[in-house]
Amino acid sequence: MFKKKDKKKVKRNKRARKEQIQEVVFDNSLSKDSPLKKGEFNIMDIVAPAGVDRSDPTCLRLENRFVRSFIINGFPRNVGVGWLDPLYNSQDDIDVVLHIEPTDERSALDELTDKITQFEAQLETEREKGNTRNVTRLGNKIRELYAQRERIELNYINLYYIQLGFNLFAKSKEALDKKTDLLDNKLRGRKIKIMSTFLQQDEGFKNALPLGKSYLPTMFRNFSSDALTSCFPFYNAEISHKTGVFLGENLATLTPIYIDFYDRKLIENGNIAVFGKSGSGKSHLISILTLRSALKDIRTVIIDPENDYGKVTKAVGGSIIDISQGSTNFINPFDIEEEEVLDDDGKPTGEKVVKIKDKIADLLNLIGVMAGGLSNEEKSLISYVLNDVYAEKGITEECGSLYTGEVTFNKETMEMEHGGVKKEMPTFSDFYRLLEKRVKNGDSSLRKVLNTIAMFKKGGVYDLFDCQTSENLKYFKDSPIITFDVSKLEENILRPIGMYIALSWTWEKFVKKNPQIKKRVVCDEAWMLMNKNMAGNEYTSLFLETTARRIRKRNGSLLVASQNFHEFANNPQGKAVLTNTATKIFLRQDASDLDSVQDTFKLSDGEKEFLFTADVGHFLLKLQEESTVGYARSFDFEMELIEKSYMVD
Repeated sequence: MFKKKDKKKVKRNKRARKEQIQEVVFDNSLSKDSPLKKGEFNIMDIVAPAGVDRSDPTCLRLENRFVRSFIINGFPRNVGVGWLDPLYNSQDDIDVVLHIEPTDERSALDELTDKITQFEAQLETEREKGNTRNVTRLGNKIRELYAQRERIELNYINLYYIQLGFNLFAKSKEALDKKTDLLDNKLRGRKIKIMSTFLQQDEGFKNALPLGKSYLPTMFRNFSSDALTSCFPFYNAEISHKTGVFLGENLATLTPIYIDFYDRKLIENGNIAVFGKSGSGKSHLISILTLRSALKDIRTVIIDPENDYGKVTKAVGGSIIDISQGSTNFINPFDIEEEEVLDDDGKPTGEKVVKIKDKIADLLNLIGVMAGGLSNEEKSLISYVLNDVYAEKGITEECGSLYTGEVTFNKETMEMEHGGVKKEMPTFSDFYRLLEKRVKNGDSSLRKVLNTIAMFKKGGVYDLFDCQTSENLKYFKDSPIITFDVSKLEENILRPIGMYIALSWTWEKFVKKNPQIKKRVVCDEAWMLMNKNMAGNEYTSLFLETTARRIRKRNGSLLVASQNFHEFANNPQGKAVLTNTATKIFLRQDASDLDSVQDTFKLSDGEKEFLFTADVGHFLLKLQEESTVGYARSFDFEMELIEKSYMVD
């Protein structure tokens, strides 16, 4: 036992001596001349190049790479967040440095006062000479300096000295020159002037290294604290509305993203645009947004051309309206409803009216889609026929004209009540009959239209919309989610018409009703209504634009989703839809759409790169002036609802 203990003790002593030697060898407190200092491996050995070639005064060569150092010496008049994006988001190999030194407040105020005195004296001299060329410029400069001094005195801002520089790397001198020219042109477009540290490449290179020291001390300039904040690249909007719907997780901060699409103090309108290539997670994002919105009592109608939302609709007890040949669901596009008159703030006035002219305008667009286009003369004549269709049924702008029986006033509810039932609405056959009668009476200019739309009349090939609305759709608007499945319709002719009719009927029966209820209309694959190859696309796109403008006052939100962004960018009505949409969500984009997306929404190069490489469910969110990246995170029970198969009755 005694010998074993001695052996353990010897081992412990050897280990202790070895650790002591290591501590001495790597002890930075050793003097440079210490024999133990030689051979020590430190951080400088890791980062230092094997050699530096200084033969070229315009750049350095570090082994097999070339580097050129720059200082920013020209700045735009005003700077804001993102003004340095061409540097921070460049695809080139660039190291950027920002040196900051605080100023003495009293010295800063004295310096500003001296500048004000100098400019005022110069201004007075210019006036005495009668030289008006610089008067405006000097006057503006003096006002700016006075305002800046006042803000410093009130402690609104502080002054700093800053220096912005960067190192640009390339694999050859020729590539370095080319990158320099491209970057210089890009920065000049933003009023940023750069200067190469000619004959000072050593100092310039070290200046942009993470050493915490400026090697060019004479090249600082003053910046206010609010301007300084815009120089940092680490910005990412935190979007978290207290009463909002959980959209996803902020990828930069890992915080939840909540958006209240109906609070006009936070967001100007509730419209949403979602763009993403096939497989990017677009339908999944819309599904979880719809599910979570239902928990907030937001009712949703989905126009579904690809049958992507039937399962999630069925899972929450929603209604699926199948629009196809042989379906038991029938929609009459000539249905018309009374609607409440709203004031300028979108609040009901208590008065109701039947807007026949608006309905005729919608139906005129539908006939245009069916006919493949209408001339101005044809539009005018057909509008008279449509007006006669409702006049024949005795329907006017009075609400009582929609019902049979007497109209009485209820003193308890203080409302007008209709004693009868709702009248039978006119149908496409009624319209066709009156149009045919007009042609037979000698109006031959409408004969071509009459022959073209005959296939949509009862007995025609596409007669599924010549009918009265089926009874089973009477209470559809009470469901939390309603999905119009138009996926079984023929793609080139009937599907765009089916989408248009579903949208128009939704507006009439859903959007116009109960303005106090929050509602959303989802139009998936909306590019079909914008596609110039689709017959009547000018009418379907116009209706979508009108919906985007009008739905806000009805406490509603329009969500358009598409794989093909260029269909929107190349269509005037598509651009108008985007203009009237406060929230844009971009998932992974097809390479053919990237440039168009960047140009339309002024995306930075970094945002463009993100959209090209984004994982499934990752998105770029543009909410008015805010921008952030997120992930459409779903919970396990949501995944079960979305992915589980359900038997559709």
